[in-house]
Amino acid sequence: MILKDLINKLEAMDQNAVVDNGFSTPHSDRGDYSELAFHPEETAKVSDMLKYAKSALGATFTGWKGGEFKMGEYTPVHIGEYGTCGEEINSAHFRLWEISEK
Repeated sequence: MILKDLINKLEAMDQNAVVDNGFSTPHSDRGDYSELAFHPEETAKVSDMLKYAKSALGATFTGWKGGEFKMGEYTPVHIGEYGTCGEEINSAHFRLWEISEK
């Protein structure tokens, strides 16, 4: 999934919902520094995930081994700890988030 699709899908969700296996702060993904990753969270509020996703749009992050990488609408997105190769965010994440809404 790319960043603009992630933002659009999060905007369509209940902003007050709290979901399992969400995410928080953005960073450069270890697998490809030009791609974006978000720190995994056991639970997360949808509005917070949206805030973090929007904050990454146009932001520049430093890669694990250096370099500066600007994230845009078409940047692929992952969930993973800083310094690890993240898991690509895809439609399965949204199915999980929808069924885990609290």
